[in-house]
Amino acid sequence: MTFTQTDKLKAFAIVKTFETSHPAGDYAACIVLNDGAGISYGISQFTHRSGSLRAVVDQYLASGATVGAEVMNGRRSDLSDTSGRSISKLSGDSEFRRALRAAAATDEMRAAQMAVNDTLYFKPAIAACERMGFTQPLSLAVIFDSVVHGSFYRVARGVAAARSDEKAWITAYVRRRDGWLASYPRLKATRYRMRFFLGQIAISNWGLAFPLDVQGVRITAKSLGYVEAVKSATASPAKPPTIAAAEPTTSIVEGYDRIESAVSTAFTRADAAKSLWTTVFGTVWQTFWAVAAFLAGLPREIWVISAVIAGILMFGYLYRQIELGRIRERAATGSTQI
Repeated sequence: MTFTQTDKLKAFAIVKTFETSHPAGDYAACIVLNDGAGISYGISQFTHRSGSLRAVVDQYLASGATVGAEVMNGRRSDLSDTSGRSISKLSGDSEFRRALRAAAATDEMRAAQMAVNDTLYFKPAIAACERMGFTQPLSLAVIFDSVVHGSFYRVARGVAAARSDEKAWITAYVRRRDGWLASYPRLKATRYRMRFFLGQIAISNWGLAFPLDVQGVRITAKSLGYVEAVKSATASPAKPPTIAAAEPTTSIVEGYDRIESAVSTAFTRADAAKSLWTTVFGTVWQTFWAVAAFLAGLPREIWVISAVIAGILMFGYLYRQIELGRIRERAATGSTQI
């Protein structure tokens, strides 16, 4: 059994609402992510670091479009370079961002975005479902979301449930992915995606019956008709973009995740070490003052007061370390952009 056009539109609308708060997507969305991915643009948040933004720009320029073309042509070498230096350079290029936003109003840019979205994300998601024998619309939405968001295959490899039981496998996958997202500070804020899917699983809405409430946006048959109209108006050009499939793209994100995990662990260990050494130093300091005061024959009141002051300073520093750790965690979670 293959997915119907309605099944595909439902999955598309859900994921585009996750990404842009619009069921049909926001072609002009253009922000700079603070996780090192650089500019994020369009209906699938095509990014500089992943190479998908370059694919969109190449597809757009190949169509012969003129809006913003001169600026984009001048940035192609920077787009091809996914080093931190180049990403930072383009992230601060307001002229390039203005060109992207202006081009979003053209049929050529909308067609380019849709073509890259289908090649990089939607077709691989459908292929994965067919390969695994999945037929439920909710399964397609879950897998499409993960292919767009990243690391689908990485998380899927750890699912123990048998693929022959589609609902059991998808349920186990969504739970595992929710835990995986929670394990990275920059991804914690995106757990709402899995919570939506878990909610649909809980009410057995495997067919994604309307209405669907996604992040405060209600998706109905009427809104789906609008999504279909938008997709039809931006039909992919005859020549598809020559870009890699989704799995290789996710390796970049996975590498970043591994680095981030190591850095987070290092910070945690550093904070713990500071707190430990503060406690040790404070204890030694108090002991030193007590012994020195005693040997010097000072009145008991003086060395007791000195020890108390040292203790207060020690606990003050410990409190500072704890608060710094909390601030870092809140900042990491709050800065997540997907």
